[in-house]
Formats: sequence, C-alpha cells, structure tokens
Amino acid sequence: MSRAADLIAPITKVVNAEDRRGDIITAAGLLAIALALDALGLVRTSWSGPPDVPSWWFVLPAVVACTALVWRRHHPLGTLGVATVALVADVALGGSVGLLVIVWEALYCVHLYGRRVARRVTAISVAVVSLAAMILVGEMTGEARLAVLAGLQAVTLLVMPMWWGANVRQGRELTAAAHERGRLERDRSTALLRLAEAARHDAVRAERTAVARDLHDVVASHLSAITITSGAALAGEPEPERDRAALRSIRAESLASLQDMQAMIRVLAAETGQGGQAQGGPTADGGPSSGPAQQGSAPPGAGAVGSDLLAAPRVAQLAPVLEQVRLAGLELTVTDPDGVLAGDTILPAAVDHAVYRVVREALTNVLKHGGARAEIRVAAGDGLELTVHDDGVRPGDAPRDPADVGGGTGLGLVSMRERVESLGGTFEAGAANGRPDDGGGSDRDRDGRRSGRADGPGWQVRAVLPLPGRAAAEPASSDRTIRGIRA
Repeated sequence: MSRAADLIAPITKVVNAEDRRGDIITAAGLLAIALALDALGLVRTSWSGPPDVPSWWFVLPAVVACTALVWRRHHPLGTLGVATVALVADVALGGSVGLLVIVWEALYCVHLYGRRVARRVTAISVAVVSLAAMILVGEMTGEARLAVLAGLQAVTLLVMPMWWGANVRQGRELTAAAHERGRLERDRSTALLRLAEAARHDAVRAERTAVARDLHDVVASHLSAITITSGAALAGEPEPERDRAALRSIRAESLASLQDMQAMIRVLAAETGQGGQAQGGPTADGGPSSGPAQQGSAPPGAGAVGSDLLAAPRVAQLAPVLEQVRLAGLELTVTDPDGVLAGDTILPAAVDHAVYRVVREALTNVLKHGGARAEIRVAAGDGLELTVHDDGVRPGDAPRDPADVGGGTGLGLVSMRERVESLGGTFEAGAANGRPDDGGGSDRDRDGRRSGRADGPGWQVRAVLPLPGRAAAEPASSDRTIRGIRA
C-alpha cells in the first residue's frame, strides 16, 4: 500500500497543482467524463432534440466548455459565461449530463476563485434561473407540485457546487489566516528576542561604563598620585626629609590602591554569586590584614555584603590627599569656613563620598594640566557648593615632565559630572575667565584647550550638591584658611 501511494503521489501532486498544469488536467478529465457519459447514452435528457442530429454533435459544446475551463482560476466568471453558452447549445440539441457536470465545475470555480462581485452576480443569476424554471414548468403543466419540484431540482443542481466552492474558499482563508497568525507570532517572538538581546547588550554596556568609572575613581587617582609624587621627588635635588615624606605618601597610596582593588573584586564576585572569604591585603604597618581593608566606617544598616566590603571614602580622609598634592609641588589654598573638609559638618553619605571623589579628581587634574597654584573653596548652606580653581600656567612656573604626570583616560570630568548629577546636583567645568561648560568634556579636552599657552586663564571645577536635612555636628568655625607652600 505504501509503495502504491508513493507511485500515485507525483500524479496527485500534478493534478492538485495550483497553476495552469492543474487547470489543463482538470479540463481534460472533465472532457473525458463528459464523453464517457455521452457514450453511455446520457444525452437528449431534456427533449428528443432536432431530428437527424447525430450524437457526436454533443461533443462540440463539451469541447468548447472544457477549453474555457483552462482559464477557470484567473477568469472564473468568463469561464462560467462560456460554459453557460455551451449549455444552451447543448439543451438546444436535447441536453446531456456531461455538459451539466462541466457547468457545475464552472460554478464551483466562481465561488472558489472569483471576486465578491462575481460571486454575487452568479448567486443572483442562479436564483433568477431557478425562479424562471418554476414559472415555466408551472405554466406548461398547470400544476404547482411540478413547478415546485422543478424549482427544487434547479436549486439542488445549481446551488450545490456554489455552496461547495464557498466552503472550500472559507477553509482556505481560515488556513491562510492561521498561517499568517503563526508567521506574526514567529516575527513577534523574533522581535522580542532581538529586544531582549539589545537590552542585554545595553545592560552590559552600562555595566562596563560603571565599572570603568569605578576603576578610574578607585585606582587611577591613586596611581596618578603615586606617579606625580614620585616624579616631583625625583625632579629636585636629594632632600632626605622631603624624600622620606614622598615615600610615605607613595606607600600609603599604594596600599590604598591595593585595598580598593581587592574590595572592588569582592563586590563584583558577590554580585555574581562567586564571592567568598578573600585574603586580605597588607596593612599600613606591612602585615597582612585579617579582612577587607576599610577606608572608613561602614554605613549604619549595611547588609551582610556591604558590611564586609569597602566603605566609601569620606571628606575627613582628604587630609593625606591635600598633603600629597603639596608634596608634589602644588601651592594649595583651602577656604572652608564650615569645616566640611575637616569633618565638622555632617554630610549625607552619598554627598560625602561625591565630595571626596570630586576634590581628589579635580586636584589630580590640576597636577596634570594646571599651574603651580590652586584653591579649594567649600561653603555649606542650603546646599554644598564646592569649587576647585587653579590659576593656570604662568611665566616662571617650572614645566612638568609629561612622563611624571602620566596619561589620562579622559573619564575624569565625565565621572565627576555623573556622580554630582546622580545626586540631583549641578556640575560645571571650564576656563576660569569664561562661562564653564556643562562638564560633558574630558580631561583631554581640558589639556587641549590649555596646551601651548604661557599664561593660561586657569581652570575651574564647580559642583553644587543638595543637603537635605543637614545638621551641623558643631557650630561653624571661623574662616579656616590654610595656605600651603610649594615643597
């Protein structure tokens, strides 16, 4: 049975082909059926027909109608018209069952392939023909019973192929709609997968940006300070006291950088579920630490992970940073009437951390790109206003060796702006004698603006941070202006 089905399958495929080959095969098959019915004597079914008319004349209307069936798919209404004309000629000869089968196929094709207008015209025509048949039989016989029977026969013979074609058409439309819905669902699934993939890539890019910023803040500032301090110590004549101070500063920065890096690794490992008890780094006295290095007290209410990881640096820890930049040769003036940098003013933890980062990064940029004098101004009112200003390179200032200050990543100003604006503050950075820009540039932009100028205008970084519910730890002290001298 399976082998027979395999042999018949190619023939069935050709017969059911939705193209001109299927139309030709269908027309030839119906012509063969009509000729077979004529050969069986199923002719002159309506009346005896004209005298002396041979039976083979019934072949002519059948050939014409079957030839028109070749265009049944593209011109179904025209095919039905030709088949109707052939049916009239066949009835004039006496009528035959074979041509009636051909007309059924034409009616079927109209309701399967035809447009709505063609289907409507055909339905109206069939209704008119059925009604006319009833009237004609009633007038000829004078019996209502025979008239109704003739109408029922006309409806049965003509409406059945139309109903069949409409059902097949509806089934095909439903199948096509189901396939279209399936295609749309597949397209929707593909689009959702693409959106998810795009979201994942965006999240990865955002995470990389955040990690780059944190690495810059945590490590780059330490390494820049080490480079600048060592370069300043090597640039001058040997001086034991100054050189020992520079070595102590370098050691402190190296330990802080190592501890910050270890803490960041623990944070990343904890976020990925791979965090464990890591080996602590060396302490300030050279011995191994028993746990993660702490640069400040852990914030109250910190979770299990937060209590074991690096606490955010605070402004109270800026004193070594200020000493370090002075050792590097910067004449620094600090104006802090409210004692913010000394820890006398209580700040929210996030603001405290942001102030530390902004001051440190701004001073690092001054050492890299600025002159020999700089000033820090801090004022705490309704908000905290922080300004770091350098006077620029002036005549007589000793030029810095680029190898001593190192290259930058271009993330300094961007990182400061993101930190300040994330807290609802404002950040500006630009030439001191002009209107600062929005901080959207980079350290390289600053270096490019100031290069080649013997008497630069200076540079200013200004950040304003909100202080909701600020409470002073003690009354604001008088002007605590500390003036440094160049080492």
